[in-house]
Amino acid sequence: MERLSDLVDLYEYRVEDLAQGRSPKGGKRALLELRALLVQARLPAPLAKRFRQADARFRALKRAAEPSPPLDLPALLPGEPEEKEAPEKEVLRRLALGVWRLLTAREVRARAKDLLTGRREELRLVHAFLQNYLAYREQEAFRRDFNLSRFAPTHPIPSLSESLADLEDPRVAEALLLEYLETVLHLPKDLPLPPEETRTYVRRFLHRILEWEEAYGLPPKRDLLALRRALEEARRLGASEKEIARLEERLKQEAQEERRRELLLEEERRRFRVASEKVLALLQLLPTPQGETPWPEVPEPGRVGENLATLPLAPGRVPLGPLVLTLSQVEGRWHLGLAGEDHPLEGALVLPWEDLEVLAVREGDLLHLRLEARSGLRLYELLAEGRVLALLLSPKGDYAHLRLLRALSARLKGEFRPQEFGPHLAEKYRLAQEEALLDFARKGLELTTRRLGGTPPEPLLLEVGRALGLEGEARALAEALKEYLGRRPPTQETLGGEVHFLSLSPEPMSLRVGHTVLFLRLKEDSVYLGQAGEVPRRLKDLGVYRLPEGTLVLAREGRRLAYLVVGTP
Repeated sequence: MERLSDLVDLYEYRVEDLAQGRSPKGGKRALLELRALLVQARLPAPLAKRFRQADARFRALKRAAEPSPPLDLPALLPGEPEEKEAPEKEVLRRLALGVWRLLTAREVRARAKDLLTGRREELRLVHAFLQNYLAYREQEAFRRDFNLSRFAPTHPIPSLSESLADLEDPRVAEALLLEYLETVLHLPKDLPLPPEETRTYVRRFLHRILEWEEAYGLPPKRDLLALRRALEEARRLGASEKEIARLEERLKQEAQEERRRELLLEEERRRFRVASEKVLALLQLLPTPQGETPWPEVPEPGRVGENLATLPLAPGRVPLGPLVLTLSQVEGRWHLGLAGEDHPLEGALVLPWEDLEVLAVREGDLLHLRLEARSGLRLYELLAEGRVLALLLSPKGDYAHLRLLRALSARLKGEFRPQEFGPHLAEKYRLAQEEALLDFARKGLELTTRRLGGTPPEPLLLEVGRALGLEGEARALAEALKEYLGRRPPTQETLGGEVHFLSLSPEPMSLRVGHTVLFLRLKEDSVYLGQAGEVPRRLKDLGVYRLPEGTLVLAREGRRLAYLVVGTP
């Protein structure tokens, strides 16, 4: 992680040198080689965003440098369309897209529940966006109107009681959100728009809808000017006092109604502006570079890993983690077998098994299989928490990250005094038992995230980091907290490492991490973990174990154990 961050920093510096008219260190060849390396790397969302911004600047400088010879630039990320692509890569891309759809459907199902409460502004706004976008896409001016200067909305936001929308139904809400993501995903194909500009275009589109007064279903604006002219004409012609009083009263009533309408319009706009930010936040689910979700890993054909496999269709047995699947062909149709039951294999398939599920995506004669935790499973959430705890429990810098977390919690409470969070605390942490220190860090993380609410952690963390002389560590912790809080539920890709699964049993088991061998033992309802010659540690639901190869994060639920290895902070 740190190495990738350093490489992105180096790329930004070299692009800055180019922008200032200086030759980048190592020349343009070194710059292009570094770019090619970052293109192929699986960058976390924050680093991917920085890389895309620097790369967009580099490409702009390249276009402006006339008559420079064209540089051979590879496609930025798997989501970018290429003019020519090997058929094998195109099939792998479609397989990755199929996996993304399955994983996104799970997350959309969870998020839709939160949007079904209250006045459902987000769902209503998504409905209006889709209607207006699909209608405008058919117009001649669409493909040339990047800034939407010619776009005029035609479909209002549906009312809360709109029977045709039926937004109270969870299935309708899920389908609506999936259609929204699919529509935005294919937006660069509808018009020549760089994938990085997708979010900006959607924001602009939503803004145009919200600025349209007829979008909210309010009564039409009253013509007060005509009433004022009628009153002036009546006075000029010497109308009776009764007629003038009637016109004045009507003008007064109409003015009051118009004022109420303006207040209601502003209130509706305010609510839907807030909703538009939530609607835009859903675009984080799109794969990079359009969103912030890493592309699912799809191995080359023939590769079978512990939890991932891509293989040509052929009858036989396929081991996948603790499972053994079967592939068979009956009357020309392929079937995937699990636990003695065969399932027709056409496009995408999800097969539950205990607390896991098998995701199968087929493209032609290729099949991709992956083992995932079932939706809502506690194991993945524990692993996501454990990644942050691995950083907090690192003794580097006198437990700098744990001290920063405590300082942030105090700052949120309004009781921050820098001298109370100095290196002297590290001695207490070193003397504490590992299990007690883990519990202490978990409670601190829970308390801090609760106090944060929806507040971004970075500004306050940088403030306390500068006060403690730990600004670099504060940035690292802010990035870890942002990833932890911003992605629910987590997946294998967002956890940043390969997730392994084990089924616990009373018999001793071994767990190999690099050159280190750990022993696991289930005794009654407790699990004990340790190396040969050391006192075993008791594993509750979450454990963090430092090794020379990295930090081992373990999560337990019942007799199921999941673990991954993260880099040493």
